[in-house]
Amino acid sequence: MKECTIYIDVPEKFLKGAGIPNSRFIPSYIYQIKIILKNNSSQKKQCSFSATMGNGIRYLENIKHEGPDINLLDTVSAVEPCKELGNDNVIIFGNNLTLSPNSTNTIIFDGALCDKYTINSIENSGDKIPHRSKINFYAHLLDEDKIDDSYFISSTAMDSDMIVKCDDEKLNAGDITKYYIDICTGQYDLARKVYLRSILDAGLEYIGDSCNLEPRNIYEFNGKTIIKWDIGSLQPSEIKRIGYKVKVKNDAKGKLTNKLNSNCINNSTYTQCPVSCKYTIEVC
Repeated sequence: MKECTIYIDVPEKFLKGAGIPNSRFIPSYIYQIKIILKNNSSQKKQCSFSATMGNGIRYLENIKHEGPDINLLDTVSAVEPCKELGNDNVIIFGNNLTLSPNSTNTIIFDGALCDKYTINSIENSGDKIPHRSKINFYAHLLDEDKIDDSYFISSTAMDSDMIVKCDDEKLNAGDITKYYIDICTGQYDLARKVYLRSILDAGLEYIGDSCNLEPRNIYEFNGKTIIKWDIGSLQPSEIKRIGYKVKVKNDAKGKLTNKLNSNCINNSTYTQCPVSCKYTIEVC
């Protein structure tokens, strides 16, 4: 293991919502980004690092620090896209910072994803960032012994997204629980023809009339229950919640999965924006 290492921790997905400067569009989907610096040795180490955010990520400040080296932020700076420097990406860097022995220091700040790429150092000025395209983050660290470490991670840009919650993670046979599905649109585009489909494992029974939105159809296929809702249109930054109850069948055992998928048409690009996920509960 290297004595000094660097990591970046980002959300799995970024729903677009970085706002547009000097307009009514203020940021609506703000996420925390973390840069993690580790000294795995028994000696203090002097290091320098840089972390390059994905193209389209806007730096929203609120920077803070967790860890033993309380003065670390004094050496950290953020460079936003700037024509003088010719950079299209936000860069966070620190020079000649000292890491305590066997320490972990975390730099945390707010970021959001624009609707369009940055070109010529002007944010939100390029081509539209496609739904489900990769946003890449890079980090590089160099310690006092000239030993370097690097890290790469990707996130996914989203024009719409789906968040799933459930009242319970573990249940007994015969128990009833409730799912909550939030369909979310990004800040910039209206979504048309939004639908949601839920595929319940054979051990789960949909409870009729338990949903706040009447399904378009319900049917069984290969022992699974399939439910589909037509949601219609959603405005930018709108969240539509669908909640419904299921019962664990008396003969159900093990893990039971609710597979969900949603799709819509982006009203600006006329492209589809599919989203899928699953939620698993365990029968005790």
